[in-house]
Amino acid sequence: MKEIEGIVTSGLQEAGEFIEKEVYHKQYMDKLGFIPYKGTLNIKLKNDITLDINGELSEKLKKIDGDETLGDVYFLYAVLTNKNKTITKEGAILFPVKTVYTTNTLEFISNEKLRETMNLKDGTTVILEINE
Repeated sequence: MKEIEGIVTSGLQEAGEFIEKEVYHKQYMDKLGFIPYKGTLNIKLKNDITLDINGELSEKLKKIDGDETLGDVYFLYAVLTNKNKTITKEGAILFPVKTVYTTNTLEFISNEKLRETMNLKDGTTVILEINE
């Protein structure tokens, strides 16, 4: 299992709109196994780490099909924990084909509003665990 530390950061507050788009919404249960909360938790990776989704992780990526306007969204199953590992939530890291974020900012989704259930604020350190 690969563990990566990151810092919770605010996004553009637009992910909820994309998550609710019908082209994606009808695929969530089949592909993710859950219906995501209407928003993503943005995590900026520490120490300029990036995930090599074109290399070592490419075989683990799964795809939610988009359309010409919105584009496909790839994802990896992952587990999010707080720094002292007392709260753990399963979910997925999204890799939209069309994005405004750099490769060291990840979008994590779950079926819960993680800022509330995990008591997260901007600047909080979290750990992502990805099966290798």
